[in-house]
Amino acid sequence: MAGTTERQTLPTNVKPIHYDLTLTPNLEDFTFKGSETINLNINENTRQITLNVLEIEIQAADLNSINALHISYNKEKQTVTFTFPSEVQAGTSAILHIDFTGTLNDRMCGFYRSSYTDATGNKKYLATTQFAATDARRAFPCWDEPAIKATFHITLIVSSGLVALSNMDVASEKPVENNKKEVKFAKTPIMSTYLVAFIAGDLAYIEKYTTGGYTDKKPVLIRVYAIKGSEHQGELALNVATKTLDYFTRIFEIPYPLPKLDMVAVPDFTFGAMENWGLVMYRTTTILFDSKASDARYKKRVSYTVAHELAHQWFGNLVTMEWWDHLWLNEGFATWVGYLAIDEIFPDWDIWSQYVVDDFQRGLKLDSLRSSHPIEVSVNDPSEIHQIFDAISYQKGASVIRMLSSYLGVDVFLAGIRRYLNAHLYGNASTDDLWANLSKESGHDVGKFMTGWTRKIGYPVLNVTEPQPNIIHIKQTRFLSTGDVTPEDDTHIWWIPLNISTGKSTPANIRSQVLTVKETDFTLPRVEKDFFKLNTHEVGVFRVNYIPERLRKLGKSIKNGELTDTSDRVGVVADAGALAVAGYGKTSEFLSLLNEFEDEDKYIVWFEINSHITNITSAWFEQSEAVYQGLLSFQRKLCSKLAYRLGWEYPEKEDYLTTMLRSLAIKISGRAGNLEIVKEAKRRFELFTEKNDHSVLHPNIRGAVYEIVLTHGGGEKEFEAILKIFRNSPTADQQLIALTALGYAQQPELIQRALDFSISPEVPNYFQSLQSNRKSRKPLWDFIKKNWDLFQDQYAKSLVLLESIIKHGTDSFASDEAAIDVENFFADKDNKKFARSLQQSLERIRTNTAWLKRDAKGVEEWLTNNGYMN
Repeated sequence: MAGTTERQTLPTNVKPIHYDLTLTPNLEDFTFKGSETINLNINENTRQITLNVLEIEIQAADLNSINALHISYNKEKQTVTFTFPSEVQAGTSAILHIDFTGTLNDRMCGFYRSSYTDATGNKKYLATTQFAATDARRAFPCWDEPAIKATFHITLIVSSGLVALSNMDVASEKPVENNKKEVKFAKTPIMSTYLVAFIAGDLAYIEKYTTGGYTDKKPVLIRVYAIKGSEHQGELALNVATKTLDYFTRIFEIPYPLPKLDMVAVPDFTFGAMENWGLVMYRTTTILFDSKASDARYKKRVSYTVAHELAHQWFGNLVTMEWWDHLWLNEGFATWVGYLAIDEIFPDWDIWSQYVVDDFQRGLKLDSLRSSHPIEVSVNDPSEIHQIFDAISYQKGASVIRMLSSYLGVDVFLAGIRRYLNAHLYGNASTDDLWANLSKESGHDVGKFMTGWTRKIGYPVLNVTEPQPNIIHIKQTRFLSTGDVTPEDDTHIWWIPLNISTGKSTPANIRSQVLTVKETDFTLPRVEKDFFKLNTHEVGVFRVNYIPERLRKLGKSIKNGELTDTSDRVGVVADAGALAVAGYGKTSEFLSLLNEFEDEDKYIVWFEINSHITNITSAWFEQSEAVYQGLLSFQRKLCSKLAYRLGWEYPEKEDYLTTMLRSLAIKISGRAGNLEIVKEAKRRFELFTEKNDHSVLHPNIRGAVYEIVLTHGGGEKEFEAILKIFRNSPTADQQLIALTALGYAQQPELIQRALDFSISPEVPNYFQSLQSNRKSRKPLWDFIKKNWDLFQDQYAKSLVLLESIIKHGTDSFASDEAAIDVENFFADKDNKKFARSLQQSLERIRTNTAWLKRDAKGVEEWLTNNGYMN
């Protein structure tokens, strides 16, 4: 791909084969000492050896016991170069030894410290790691590139009372001086540096074995570790992990290659989780779940996150991308196959419909921006890598895989995956390698029609007209949320499997034509009740723009119960909503479509409806109070009947999706100001907080009630009560729910108190509620501007969090003035490391602005004509 010759990579004069690494962390002064012996193959005659290092001080270095003459650092390139007195010869081997020291930072990257409060109220620390994408160099000097694989012997010297873990099982353990112990771990398989991991802390665990039934290997021991006292909350994750590991072993036909798998809940963690081989690290809210005290929505979050990370043990760890251009091979596949595993374990969850409303839509939303990027994107500078850990690499990548697997057939697709894995075991691979193996298995030239999906930015909208009965004309153009596609934007022709259904979405009624040209006619030979729909089950990566009359007919089919597939109903809503934003249709027509869903009974469809209602009210947040209240009145009428029907009580054996629907219905109705819902929420909140009656407020509904109470008249008393819940909740998810709720305070003084909180790992969740709150959106942006230097310093090494601050602080505005303000603020800032995120936020502001200018009057007229405004 273009740009690969410009990659900032290390010299190839030597190659590491094995690291013998010893680290001694000090949790009192937050430093660590390290020493390593690296076995090298010498590829060229050389006196110099260059490797990656960052924020580490080299104390000494020798090659074959000969000390280095010079040690020079290049901070910009994050390297150190050792110069030795004489050359070592090509074709020989050598041993490089390095002694070094470093700091256990508090920035959640490299080798860092994480703090927590134990059961007795004491602040304690553990030492842990986060190396992806390029932070192993913060813990030990190394060749920190995914293709430069080696084996590792890790030794940790830690306080005798701590638990020490690494990628492999413990080979030996012995006491050493100063009340410490030396823990040596077994030799790893050949692996990339970003997957090396270790942790030392006061941890406890629960454990379980896989069945081992699909191979002749012994069952694998899986443990979930957490801070002592909370380890029992890992039971859900443990059960999902054992089933998932067995499932992947079966479908990949390759045994999990390590003797154990540890999963650890880390109090301070940047990402949701990290797939380190044999030692997976998680944020507490993505692995801990209490069946009696946790919100049910975290059940899916925990289960899916575990499945995703375990998929990486094969796709990413066993076979690794050859460079970061191919990050999507790791993340897109793990996203898709993670859902495949959850569908196997929880068949009643209708998980693929949940995929359509969640991951699929996230990928489409980001990729509708000009400032998006291709799935395969050239990465040259290490500072660029974190910017592609986004919905394109994960969600669009997974959606492209889902579309291809549907076209080829899942069984054929998985057979191609097995071929791919076996061809590259313990090695590295590229996207072309994947296409080649899928082509051999399927008999199709997969690369020919898929390269456009991975190397071109964007995706199409299919404009469908009806020139004659039973004939449709389809024209593909690039879809942009701004709606202003130029000829320069619209040069690519995508390969598109159409999946046209002409009746109920059974195989007999689905036509699998493929669109390979800009536009053409299709004949529909079998149409039931003048019905057809493109993209059955929403497996194709495109949107469909029907003529208004057809959209109305689809709405009537939905109201009459004729469009039975949940994903198809979601697709109708999602496409119509996105097309209204972009100007392909009118927002007033979309509101009329939503009216047809008053009797909808599926959680997944309501989740999508709610996202669009929220999007509209968010963009309209500065319109007249009469218009804004009119939108809320429409929202109340649409969903209150559902909330009344479901009620407040949660039957013990209720199915998961009904449980989720009840919580959502109460949230939507209460957010819109339904007087009965608000009154009941306040009554239950008072009993819960003042009478300590936990039975009146089920864990699934607490977040919605906190938000309703603060939004509708709550003041300092209620704010303090929720703050107390945050500080005292026994589970991580309930702490996060209470923290997030504080962002819905309405009074300026309480908004300021909410802004003054600084909770590092959960900043994205917390700022999201402050952004959603109409009253705190502008104060949040002012707060970010005022404290920008502080945020930049705090999150300079955790750029995912810094990007989240930019997104949640800016991209919900809807005026030219707001866009100019954001541009002016960042004009004199060094934004190289978050340039893409900033561009995307500005584009979203301009999209909202154009949407309002185009549709505000029409929405006001629609609200008036339909009785929602006086």
